Amino acid sequence: MKKIGFIDINPRSAGSLPGFLSQGEEGQEAGDVLIYLFTSDGEKYRFEKTLEYASNPEMADIGEFYLSIPTEVLNFRILNLPFTDREKLQKVIPFELDNMITGGSASVVFDAIVLERNKESAEILVAYVERKTLDNLLTKLARRDMDPRIVTSLDLRTIVGAGKEDIIGRLLNPEKLEAADRIDAAKDELSAHTLNLRTGPFVYTRDTEKMWRRLKITAIIGILLALVIHADLLFRTITTGREVSVIKREMRGDYTGLFPGEKKIADELYQLKSHIKEIKKNGDLLLGVKPLQFLMDLSEKKSDDVTFNEIDLEKGLIKLKAEAVSMNAVDQAKVRLSEYLSDVSVSEAKPAANGKIYFTVVAKGRYR
Repeated sequence: MKKIGFIDINPRSAGSLPGFLSQGEEGQEAGDVLIYLFTSDGEKYRFEKTLEYASNPEMADIGEFYLSIPTEVLNFRILNLPFTDREKLQKVIPFELDNMITGGSASVVFDAIVLERNKESAEILVAYVERKTLDNLLTKLARRDMDPRIVTSLDLRTIVGAGKEDIIGRLLNPEKLEAADRIDAAKDELSAHTLNLRTGPFVYTRDTEKMWRRLKITAIIGILLALVIHADLLFRTITTGREVSVIKREMRGDYTGLFPGEKKIADELYQLKSHIKEIKKNGDLLLGVKPLQFLMDLSEKKSDDVTFNEIDLEKGLIKLKAEAVSMNAVDQAKVRLSEYLSDVSVSEAKPAANGKIYFTVVAKGRYR
């Protein structure tokens, strides 16, 4: 629950208010200044107790303050203006006050209350206090770590709430509220203040300062986090670079071991892939051929009348160049080869000067 302290300056005698504004911290106010303690859940306000300003052991727990000053400190002017827009009022009223008060608008702090509206004009009550008076008051409260968010007036709330009739008379002779009525008025002020004299150089800045402190802390934490992340990335980059160097050296060593005769090495991975591609290509050429089994079969079924001079084994194709003593021996060789080869055919049969016949045997298809 949020604790709110409503500081109510309610002098019991005519001379006690100037004394409160002028005396030091040692001065005793003796009930002229009370603090109404409220708690809030963010929606409603609940009155807890009344504290003495002079002795306040519970002040440290209060997170927010409001301040009510009596009408004796305030001065008033009633203006007729053709608008009620608050922004326009803040711009126009200083010019009106310059012609009405000694020292002009620069010597006071003001706020405006709309008393009556009609189609053509509005009656505006301007309440103002001397800057020096408000500065002294806020400085004195700051010594006790009290920084009111709003500076208003409970007495003025009652006067304005009674209507426009005889408002000047009520301002000159304000009716003093009982303690219970002042507490009720303070509770209403927390929900919607009648006026706020914390404007201009006295504007409330604690929330802004808190926000900036939080932003600064957030920014510092963000910078530290970014430094940690960058340091981690730098460490990982250096570590990864070292690991890559080690892997490259290992790759170079392994590649050199596989291909010791290769001197020019630019990209081990690319060159290794090239070698694998070449090996695969050569392997495809021999796929389906069993050279050793073929030679054993050929030797077992050899004939003295036929001599094989050249053997060419490829994928799906076997070529044999041979010589025979006669055409009959050629036909017999074809029959023997057909026992373990498929699609055997004889071509390029040519007679030689020594009486022999040179020929070529082609077997298409796989070895059986």
